Amino acid sequence: MAQVTISGTIKMVGKTQDVSDKFRKRELVVTEPSGQRPQHIPVEFTQDRCGLLDGYNPGDEVNVICYVNGREWTGRDGVTKYFLSLSGNRIERSGAAAPVGGGGYQAAPPPSAADMPPIGGDDDDLPF
Repeated sequence: MAQVTISGTIKMVGKTQDVSDKFRKRELVVTEPSGQRPQHIPVEFTQDRCGLLDGYNPGDEVNVICYVNGREWTGRDGVTKYFLSLSGNRIERSGAAAPVGGGGYQAAPPPSAADMPPIGGDDDDLPF
């Protein structure tokens, strides 16, 4: 599993969402000023990592360490699609001596499929 660092400015810090009794998530959008156009990159923090975003606000310059996750999904029509997501593992202020909310935080492995909520159901054919 690949680990990447995204450096940029926070565009948005979402609220923690309780997806189920055992799964919660929180989205962060970082604007990376590379290339001809800025890239707005969503990173999802899950479970106990949701709290790492406390104290961060739009406009803050940060480095976000995350895992790249890829997933295959086959719809009811038999068409297979592929999805890419970034799972946040750590966040720190750019140029800061100590990360906020992550000081001493040991890098944990990304969530396993068992930690994720089930995909779809009888009434739902969405891939996420």
